Amino acid sequence: MGNLRRRVSIALLVLMAAFLMADQNLLPPNYQQIMAEFGISETQMGLVSTIFVATSALITILWGMLSDIKSRKKLLVVGVLLGEIPCFLTAYVTSYWQLLAMRFLTGIGIGSIIPIGYSLIADMFEEEKRGRGYSYIETAFGFGTLFGMIIAGLIVSWRTPFIIAAVPNFILAPLFYFVAEEPKRGEGEKELREVLERGYEYTYRLNKEALKKSLKTKTNILIFLQGIIGTVPWGVIMYWLISFFIVTRSMEKSTATFVLLIVGISSVIGSLLGGFVGDYFEARQKGGRAVITGLAIFIGMIAAIGLIIYPLPSKLTSIHWMGLTLYSLAFIQFVSYAGPNVRAIVSQVNLPEDRGTVFGLFNILDNVGKATGPLFGGFLIETLRSMGYSDALAYEYTLLIGALFWIPCALVWLWIRKSYPEDREAVKEILKKRAEELVKGTS
Repeated sequence: MGNLRRRVSIALLVLMAAFLMADQNLLPPNYQQIMAEFGISETQMGLVSTIFVATSALITILWGMLSDIKSRKKLLVVGVLLGEIPCFLTAYVTSYWQLLAMRFLTGIGIGSIIPIGYSLIADMFEEEKRGRGYSYIETAFGFGTLFGMIIAGLIVSWRTPFIIAAVPNFILAPLFYFVAEEPKRGEGEKELREVLERGYEYTYRLNKEALKKSLKTKTNILIFLQGIIGTVPWGVIMYWLISFFIVTRSMEKSTATFVLLIVGISSVIGSLLGGFVGDYFEARQKGGRAVITGLAIFIGMIAAIGLIIYPLPSKLTSIHWMGLTLYSLAFIQFVSYAGPNVRAIVSQVNLPEDRGTVFGLFNILDNVGKATGPLFGGFLIETLRSMGYSDALAYEYTLLIGALFWIPCALVWLWIRKSYPEDREAVKEILKKRAEELVKGTS
């Protein structure tokens, strides 16, 4: 019964995450339509997405700190509902400023899923299988984003998709609250599992000194750094790619959306495979997870540049669709390997009571690029246009500049390869001592 409830808990968590993330890509397929309706520029349009991503990122530190001291299950339900109510109301805005306000409020709720969900996954999966645990939730994020992309790209009105994306979690959140199991803190750690199974409780809680120490961990700093750099391309490319195809290749909105959909599906597959591949290489060599991740990011960047510069026609034949699908599945998927492996590493170099907060801080820094990307992309398009470049070249050069940020990101992973095994061993030693202290303290 226990294993069944754990599986149900994971399934509900994954489903809620998927529908919460469906909101992520509801706007980009309709950028051109919304700009025309409200009479706004690319920079103003980019600001709407930037406000949303920045808010959801910044608020995660608060959600993360709360998740380290309060019931994670209750907090997650509150966060999901706080995100879905304004998402639903976005369908009824009548001005640009109302749209900005609703995206801001939606971001507050959506910011809860990262630190709380990741903290739960760390305790629901033992260390050896944690990469796949993060693969499941990263894949849910991806499928949710794809679902949002599809409904936004195929439905004529840009408003209706917000209703469709919000409603499922009005059902799933209460179900999660009443059915889901909340794991014990530290349950996924080999060093603590036996002690906790014997009835002892992991009593260590978040404190300022522990948090300061975790922020001095070299691997944490490097993970933060690669995140800041590596999310710029996601913020630029994923938010402006549909407009790029509409403007430079004269595609219909639905065609451009399906191109992005194929790219998105490949990135979801990369998120799923990345965790398993990371676990495989880490089991054979300490730090192997970091090596394969850095290599994958570089290969994925080359593939993304190839997609941008290849002159796809406005109307794609079956051969084009087949080639695009195979190309994306074979190469573009590599760029998503970082997702689950980053989370696995953060969970392994931080103590259980610190993880929610560190995940929250990580999510803020990991989304700096993604948050500024839509605004940076819009500003860059307008700047290049003012310099005399055509709309087509302005959009193309903007995406290429964005993709190049993956080069320094990949290089940071070589550095992580050296620090990660050492920091993980340090955490293991602390947990072993605490397991002994828990037994002595109650004997």
